[in-house]
Amino acid sequence: MEAMQDTLTLPGIEVAYDVGVAMADGVELATDIYLPAHGRPAPALLLRTPYGKHDVFNQGYAHPTWYASRGFAVVCQDVRGRGDSGGEFYPYAAEAEDGARTVAWTARQPWCTGKVGMYGFSYGGATQMLAATTTPPALAAHAPGMTGSNYCEGWTYQDGAHNLAIILSWAAALGVDQANRAGHAAAAASLSELLAHPGDLYARLPVRDAIPERLRKPYLPYLDHWLDHPTYDDYWKQWSPREHYPAIRIPGMHIAGWYDVFLEPTIENYANLGRQGEAPQMLVVGPWYHMPWSQYVGAVDFGEAGRNVIDELQVRFFGRWLKDERNGIDEEPPVRLFVMGANRWILEDRWPPRNARAQTFHLTSDGRANSLNGTGRLGREPGPGNAPPDACPINPFVPLMSLGGRSCCYAHGAPMGPEDQRSQEIRNDMLVYDSEPLDRELTVIGTPKVVLSYASNASTTDVVARLVDVHPDGRAINVSDAITRLPASDVASRGVVRLDIRMSPTAVCLGPGHRIRLEIGGSSFPTHDRNPNTGASSIEAAAGEFRVATLFVFHDERHVSTLDLPLVDG
Repeated sequence: MEAMQDTLTLPGIEVAYDVGVAMADGVELATDIYLPAHGRPAPALLLRTPYGKHDVFNQGYAHPTWYASRGFAVVCQDVRGRGDSGGEFYPYAAEAEDGARTVAWTARQPWCTGKVGMYGFSYGGATQMLAATTTPPALAAHAPGMTGSNYCEGWTYQDGAHNLAIILSWAAALGVDQANRAGHAAAAASLSELLAHPGDLYARLPVRDAIPERLRKPYLPYLDHWLDHPTYDDYWKQWSPREHYPAIRIPGMHIAGWYDVFLEPTIENYANLGRQGEAPQMLVVGPWYHMPWSQYVGAVDFGEAGRNVIDELQVRFFGRWLKDERNGIDEEPPVRLFVMGANRWILEDRWPPRNARAQTFHLTSDGRANSLNGTGRLGREPGPGNAPPDACPINPFVPLMSLGGRSCCYAHGAPMGPEDQRSQEIRNDMLVYDSEPLDRELTVIGTPKVVLSYASNASTTDVVARLVDVHPDGRAINVSDAITRLPASDVASRGVVRLDIRMSPTAVCLGPGHRIRLEIGGSSFPTHDRNPNTGASSIEAAAGEFRVATLFVFHDERHVSTLDLPLVDG
């Protein structure tokens, strides 16, 4: 090995710490290497992270020594400008080139067979997808987990709304390390203080200044760039995997969680790369949120089957494509889905399952669907022809709060996972529509869809939809959600408008006695930022630019509102 600063020999394992790997511009990236002690060349697994190469086992996987004990050389690297690596960090910008160069370096080492795989999730998934866009010859397979198809939609924004909690907490956490690297302990302490009180951080207005300029500009300048580009434009396209799918020609195992913020883009990566037919693709979706991966997720215990199975699957996957082991993983159906409620894994040959069929439920009420006290119903037939609309106030001063759901990350107070929704459902600014108790088991696998016939007295506002599994004891557990930021226009002059909402994919079994519930509201804070309801920028607006809006949901003879559920036979 070259430039080795420290070594450690353990039974069966040899470790080299802080090996410097030179990039094209001469910057060296600090790299730890774990080798099987048998001394023979081994296929390599590369994990590149901005969160500290010494702590990668804390990011969802077994320790690298475990993978080394199974015959892989494991290479863990701090990305440019992070941890012990040199250079300047700017998210995404250098990952394609640096990743490809590290793959090539790894393949040349005498301890490597010449075949390299990559693994890691979240930003560690981005480092894989971006490296793969350069088609490195030695990169034989990868396993990108819980990551983006681009870094605008489904990462920084969600259908026009800003993913407030994840972006502010992530940026502040990145800034702590950047300030420490600069030797500015006071700035690092100030950023840490923001993270220690996430509720205060998320509530600050304007959003632009939630992290003060004195901390934002020197330590996380990219945050302003993200806020300046709320749509998928050339800024985002310059390092978007979505723009380079044809270049990615290697087998992939795409790992997702039903409660993860990156669920949709991970499925998008799987679907598009699989559609190309260049190489086999797998999809694994567990009941997990972003981290940690466990049978215990939020308020729900998903049983023994819900435990973290990724290490075992990755050893089989990389064994097949890096060692040419005939272990059968490529002969099994490529889609592994955890069905919540039934708490079991199923195998499918595609996503969504071929046998899924839509069942339509109609929203009805007598005009009082507000809260659990209301008259909102989900039925198989439309409501009466003269039914009055439901009116839902949307108050950004007192927003509906996120209870669980899909955000990141556990250390910074962002809401994640399955949680009982009743403390928000008692509010009159939420519309609640319930089915009758189910008389038989009902399994939903796929992407629920909502059609709303709506009107608003605001130039723009948000619509939040949430699918909820209501247990016989009354617990109301969220299973799917969506937010749509209605574009700024004179909505009030357009009368009743149809809105089609694609909710987050799910797989859930609702047992006899359970009810299906659909919530409709106008905010989900702090997962998403608050819409001022005035046409003012949600990033720049102060509280004085907020106003209360009203959303009207129609379900009469001419203006139906529906929920479509993709059902499969249990």
